[in-house]
Parts: sequence; structure tokens; C-alpha cells
Amino acid sequence: MTDAAPQDMPQTHETWRQRLGLIPADHYYREDVLTAEIERVFARSWLCVGFVQDLAQPNDFLTFQVGPHSIVVQNCEGVLRAFRNVCSHRFARIQCTRSGNRPLTCPYHGWTYDAAGRPAGIPLNRQNFEFNDADKDALALKAYALETVGHFVFVRMNSEGPDLKTFLGSFYDDLAHVSEACPDRFEHEVLDWSVNWKLGMDNAAEGYHLPMVHSGSFSLILSTDLTLSTDAGHSRYTGKLRDRSRKWWDNVARAIELERGDLYPEYASFLIFPNIIVTFSYGAFLTFQTFEPTGTDSLRLTTTGWLGKNNGRAARDMVAESLRGFTKQVRDEDRDICQVTQAGMRDAPPQRPPLLGAMEDRIAEFQRTYMRLMTPPPPAERDMP
Repeated sequence: MTDAAPQDMPQTHETWRQRLGLIPADHYYREDVLTAEIERVFARSWLCVGFVQDLAQPNDFLTFQVGPHSIVVQNCEGVLRAFRNVCSHRFARIQCTRSGNRPLTCPYHGWTYDAAGRPAGIPLNRQNFEFNDADKDALALKAYALETVGHFVFVRMNSEGPDLKTFLGSFYDDLAHVSEACPDRFEHEVLDWSVNWKLGMDNAAEGYHLPMVHSGSFSLILSTDLTLSTDAGHSRYTGKLRDRSRKWWDNVARAIELERGDLYPEYASFLIFPNIIVTFSYGAFLTFQTFEPTGTDSLRLTTTGWLGKNNGRAARDMVAESLRGFTKQVRDEDRDICQVTQAGMRDAPPQRPPLLGAMEDRIAEFQRTYMRLMTPPPPAERDMP
């Protein structure tokens, strides 16, 4: 950030300077910044790549994208392993879909890898390569650390770093709690937005936009009077549901015999750095979102919805359908306004961060954690007009 005030900012007083964030506008579209983020932010952090429910059977797998890097998590005879999703032979992707069930076998030449990532099966090895066991050990896939908590499967790309519980702090117990409280998954969507991943996180972090962007949806159910707490670089909002929302949930609870968790009986939202947003309502409705960086101006949003224990009867499907419609409306509203803002980032003073008011304090917490990892930030390649 430069010391000189941009010419398009007011010069009569300095109050606005006290409200500046930490991430400059050009960090939302520069290629060198994304490259640095993958190395300094994502590789050092524990990333939620999926859910244990999707990896229950031998040869179940899922893949996760971090910029150009693909991670595969594979059920290897009942044990979950995470690897770089690139064959050691000619560098083809091994698992080529988002999820599925097949051995860890390269589709190009049929190299098959075992639970240690070694190419245990190499077609025509004797005639073509004559690799021995030591050669196979040297050609093992790059392995990543993997841990689970509740529903959630986490991977850390760096070989060194804190364990998952240390990384999450008190949010480790929060994820365990919401997993136990909400075992009934009713929604799973993977969506592509033309938005930088940080902009998606900034938007999801604050409630200031609710009356304007979500006037007919989210703002009707949640008070904007939220309490912030932080731990280990992550943040938590807690608040009250509006009366109309609480009454709706009371009716649902009676209709489907819905059980509630008691830790957050009204509303809680967790921002787990770097790219997770969790919302938990009425102690019985969980949404879990990850914002994967796929480019400077693009992200992949994976969103799932979960209900508390219930009687599983027809009314449950009606409730799930209502919640799917509601969450889709909110997501679409967020996507549209984020894409408007992404376009504006390229026309903003490039080295000036956006303003953050008191109701955007969770963005400030997110940006402080981000800048601790990114400092010193990569220099601008050129000055933007």
C-alpha cells in the first residue's frame, strides 16, 4: 500500500484511512499473487478436500484442485491416503473425475499405485524398464498429510506443519459437533464462479451486504447483530435468528421429529482459514462451503447441506427441497454481486485495499491471517493506470 492518498479519495479528513483493509485490489487478479498464494497460503494450510461418506468403500476416491495442482484422496483397502494426482511415468492425471470408484491406475499406460504411492503394477516392466523395488520406491507418488474430523477430510500439502487439531484450534471441536448434530446430507453442489477466491471469502465473511443483496432471502431470517470471536487465525460469528425463522424451524422440528444440537442453538458461522465457510442454524441445519482457487478470476464452490437427525419421512423431503431452494437463491445472489465486484477490482486503485467498516471486521481478521503468510507480498510487475 502506498503512503500517498489516491486522488479519487476525499482529502478533507483521514477517517477513511483507519478503515482500510490489508489486501490491495490488484491481489484479486494478478497471476504472480495466485502463484504465491498457492505456495505460501494453501500449501501450508489444512484444506478440506471432501467428506468421509464419499470415501467409505475400497477404491473410492475424490480429487481437489488448488490452482494448477490436483490432489487425489483414495481409499486404499480401507485406509485413506492423499497424493499428488500425477503419474510418475509420463505425468498424466491418474483420477480424472471429481469422484468415483476405481483403482489408483493411470489411464494412459496402466501404472497402478499401492497405499504407499508406489507403482506396484507396471505393465511390461521386465521388457520395458526392468525397475526393481528400489526404483519403484523412488518413483512413488508425492504423498500429503491427511486427517479427518467428523464428516470432513483434510489434507496438508507441505510435509511439515501443525497437526489438524492444532491448526483448527477450538474449531476442531466445532466441526466434530456439527458433524454429530447433522448426519443427514441432502445437498451437494459443485459450482464455478468468475470470481477470485478471496472475494468469495470476503463476501461470505460479512453480514453488511445482507439488507441490500439478500433483501428477500437471508436478511429475513438472520439479525445483523453478530458477535465475533477468533482462534488460531479463524473466526466465528454467533447471533440470533429472527422470530419468523425460529417459528418456521419449530414447525419443521415437530413435523419431522428433528433433533437439535445444544452448542449453537440459534446461528453460528465459522470462517476456517483459508477457504472454508460453515453456517449452522437452529442446531440442526449445516451448510459447508469451500472456495477453491481455479484461476485469478475464477473459483470452484463446493457446497453441501446437512440436516439434524429426523424421522426420514416424506415431510423431510419437503423440508430439504425448501432449503435447497433457499440456499440456491442466496448463492445466486452472492455469485452475481461478487462478479460485479470482481470487474470493479480491475478498475480500482491497484495498490489501495478496500474499506472495511465495523460490520466487516471478520474480513479484517481473514486478511490479517492472509497477510501474515503472504508477507512480504510479491512486487507488482507494473503500475496500473
